[in-house]
Amino acid sequence: MKLRSRQRSVLAIVLLAIAVVVIAVALSQWLFGVGLDPRDDTIRRAAGIGFTDDARSTLFSILPVALPAVAAFLAPDTRPGRVSVRLTRLVYVAYLVIGVLLALSAARYGFDDARQLAEEGQVFIDTRAAVERLLLDTAWLTLAGIGLVLVRWNGKRERSSTPEPVKLSPPQA
Repeated sequence: MKLRSRQRSVLAIVLLAIAVVVIAVALSQWLFGVGLDPRDDTIRRAAGIGFTDDARSTLFSILPVALPAVAAFLAPDTRPGRVSVRLTRLVYVAYLVIGVLLALSAARYGFDDARQLAEEGQVFIDTRAAVERLLLDTAWLTLAGIGLVLVRWNGKRERSSTPEPVKLSPPQA
């Protein structure tokens, strides 16, 4: 089944929209998902210690990483396709920025055993678990970075595949 250019553009935009929704939900869960517990804050949510800890599992999943790459692959070489490739780059940049902030917040909480002990009465995330989570988060961020680089490389290749106009010099007498 061969998709026409317009169908490919629409499918690429739909995939990008789904990725944007997943990223926005993760951001909302992290920043605005305050529960009834007074200890529930953005750093504890980033660390995922059992309050409203869905942000990490929502953001660091296959959908927000793979859907933009598939959208860029499906995008045709026409103008709507080039626009969706540019949007793909923006989605990856947003993912990387939010992901880095979320991962660093989680690591900050996990590496601060003294604060956890003082505020919670016990250590929920020890240093080992914080390092493991940071490594896994880094793996997801690396995949998104690879996606961003591949999308950029693909865009440069498309632009350079068009022939340059040949400049003719005026005839000399």
